[in-house]
Amino acid sequence: MKEEKTKSKKKLIYYLVLAVSVLLLIAATVLTVYFVAGDTETTLEAPPYTEPDEPDEPGGVTPVEPDMPSTGETVRFIAPVEGAVSSEYAAIYNNKVLRWYYRHKAIDFVADEGKEVVAMCDGVVEKIYERPETGNYVVIDHGDNLKSVYRFIEIDKTLRVGDTVKQGTKLGTVAAAYGIEKAEGTHLHLEMKKSGKSVNPLDYIDVVFEEK
Repeated sequence: MKEEKTKSKKKLIYYLVLAVSVLLLIAATVLTVYFVAGDTETTLEAPPYTEPDEPDEPGGVTPVEPDMPSTGETVRFIAPVEGAVSSEYAAIYNNKVLRWYYRHKAIDFVADEGKEVVAMCDGVVEKIYERPETGNYVVIDHGDNLKSVYRFIEIDKTLRVGDTVKQGTKLGTVAAAYGIEKAEGTHLHLEMKKSGKSVNPLDYIDVVFEEK
């Protein structure tokens, strides 16, 4: 009986020593991680995301875009026909033929039938369109995404799409009043477009304005 009690005490001591050893091992591991890692909040915080830099060109140098030379000069356009301007750009327009109101993104030159119509600046003939209902017109591409449109004209028979024209080159003559603006009388309808959007021709030419 006494021998059994002795064996039980030895087992209890053994388990206690084992438990203490395990606890000491866990404590040592925790302390080691703490001291190695330092401040746990800083360590676990994700860094802010930033866009990666573009890869450098060979040689490790990123090229710099050169400045474009500037002449300091603005190309001026000449008036396409002799005559006063009779309508403001983008004014609310009353079309007396179609009997509706719309924004007239163009200017009209009052001019007699047969008056010469010329290119306002150097360019290339992009389009020639002949249709009585809407008015014959010519489109000149001046480069730099800038185009001019001349409507209600008798187009010169020698003019061809793709022709290079100089400032002052004859495109045709003012036609008799006809088409959708017939009720407005004989005139040249002029539009200008920059990158496909209508712009005010008066920003490019100096003309006399005259109320209808």
